[in-house]
Amino acid sequence: MNKTAKQWATLFAICLAGGVIFKLAYLRDVFYVAMQDAFGFTNTQFGLMMTAFAVTQFIAYLPGGWITDLVPVKYLVPVSLVSTGLCGFWLATYPPFMTVLVIQAIMGITITLLFWEAMIKGVRMLGSKEEQGRLFGLLEGGRGLFATIISFIALFLFSKFGEGKMGLHATMVFYAIALCVLGIVCFFLIEKNEVEGKVNAKEALEGMLHVARLPKVWVAGAIVFFGYSFYNGLGFFTAYLTEICGMSVSMGAAISIVRQYMIAFIAAPIGGIIADKMGSTISFLKIALTVGTILTGIYLIIPTGGSIIVVIAVMLILAAVMMTIRGTYYATTDEIGVPIVMAGAAAGILSIVGNTPDLFIFTLYGHFMDAYPGALGYRYIFITMIVFALLGVACCFLLSNMVRKEKERRS
Repeated sequence: MNKTAKQWATLFAICLAGGVIFKLAYLRDVFYVAMQDAFGFTNTQFGLMMTAFAVTQFIAYLPGGWITDLVPVKYLVPVSLVSTGLCGFWLATYPPFMTVLVIQAIMGITITLLFWEAMIKGVRMLGSKEEQGRLFGLLEGGRGLFATIISFIALFLFSKFGEGKMGLHATMVFYAIALCVLGIVCFFLIEKNEVEGKVNAKEALEGMLHVARLPKVWVAGAIVFFGYSFYNGLGFFTAYLTEICGMSVSMGAAISIVRQYMIAFIAAPIGGIIADKMGSTISFLKIALTVGTILTGIYLIIPTGGSIIVVIAVMLILAAVMMTIRGTYYATTDEIGVPIVMAGAAAGILSIVGNTPDLFIFTLYGHFMDAYPGALGYRYIFITMIVFALLGVACCFLLSNMVRKEKERRS
């Protein structure tokens, strides 16, 4: 990709922002026990915190697409970063529970309404149709890399300040400062595209309504939905290794870090390059989801007391395949012919459909583990993952058929 320094700077800034902006909202994922001690919240209250965030996220996806087509990415990304950082300073004061719910809800808006679709559109504008796969692969890999770096810095500060209330306070302030500084940096790094800012509010709304009437956009969203549902099952593989395969908790955590971050950094860009070489992201997703189905199916035939080496090897290969899916399933909007001026609206629809599993998927997988203790619960998870992957493959065939027929009509 023969990009200018400014274009590479824009991609770098968006990847960095994407890797950092979610850290405050998902602080409990890493510092759960420390947050319980510092805030004094129950497990149910922690669940409600994430519910408040998820609800405002869900509401913000569609209007976020409209705003992204109305306001240039150069302005949306810095505003979202700084406003999220300010929420971090507020959270660091250890406010009461109801105030924390408000903060989480506000972050759902600042991250989703202002940032998420802007990130997707900003990356799409950086390349031609032939470069979309690798650009989105680099986005996913870059986000994983920067998320890892910033997390280790935060963990160092948490330890440095005593791993208690002061340590958590230092961590939250660090994230808040990092977001505000990054917001200023992004304003100067992100390049304004020539197609942006050419529509008014009414035209942007009309564009969103036009995109919403296109069946192919909803099918593209369904691919994200099934791909994301399939991917989320991967989060239960660490528990499978420790509970069923007898691996130590520390070794399971180490493999989880490799699976979640290192493989994402390597596999997502490679998947994007392969998709571009094939000339069709949709065709690549067909193959990746099919391979993912086969790999997941192996867990249904491996004996419970089978070789741990085989179990780990299959899991890591499956993780690599899943990361290529995550790195490319937002790259279909160019292939299906959605103009860049409507890219925000398309990203909004793909996001609201594709992220709907957040509302139920973990509850579903968790139910299998509670209702069917032991290996049987995990078998139900694997079977459900296979069903989601196959439905994703079916949607890929449907979408490619829709694109082909549309080209035939035009010719």
